[in-house]
Amino acid sequence: MAYRKLIAPTLKELFIKELEGMILSGELHIGDRLPPERELANMMQISRSAVNDGIVEMARKGFLEIKPRQGTYVADYHKDGTLEILVSIMSYNGGQLPPDEIRSILELRGVLLNFGLEKAVPIMTEQQIVRLEEQSGRISSDTPPREAARLSYDFDHMLSGFSGNTLLPLFFCSFKLPITVLWERYFSLYGTEGMIRRNEELLAAIRLRDGGRAQAIISNSIKATISGDTQIYDPVSL
Repeated sequence: MAYRKLIAPTLKELFIKELEGMILSGELHIGDRLPPERELANMMQISRSAVNDGIVEMARKGFLEIKPRQGTYVADYHKDGTLEILVSIMSYNGGQLPPDEIRSILELRGVLLNFGLEKAVPIMTEQQIVRLEEQSGRISSDTPPREAARLSYDFDHMLSGFSGNTLLPLFFCSFKLPITVLWERYFSLYGTEGMIRRNEELLAAIRLRDGGRAQAIISNSIKATISGDTQIYDPVSL
């Protein structure tokens, strides 16, 4: 049996985790000014360099805003943050996302997929369609939820690559973690049969070069996961 090497988090990582938790819990509010770095280091019993490096990293993500000669402030991270904010939110919430973030991710995923279909359906080659069919065929009724989530992401990512838009696959990659987490939840609740049917219908529409039908299939699928019979999360329970 192989045992993995355990790596302790650095003081910078612990500092970031602590401050992100204070922000996401509401203990620190948007617009709040942080104490000077020297004070933070003294209060948290860590080096000033760990504080400085942590603040720079959190500013890069979008949690903090550094104003020269004024100080460091909690930023409006929903407005100005990067996609790494989602990872931090999920880590803080034990792998889950609040309802607004879930709905927003699903809606944006639908927009990206439908844009990809609009571009891809008229130009896809037979070889590309066959590759999509083979990828879809890797999902079966007994595929475990985590594996099914990965395979479903790979299907959508492959489809985005056939759009001819060179940036679309990069956008999909940016959302890989939250999308696969949501898919895993979906498959844990409802199994894989719905996804298998969706892909079969989608591929049939693509073969007919019916872009409108293909987009409608995606839109209906997304709508069902937000507010229909296959909701990924019950907003009331959160």
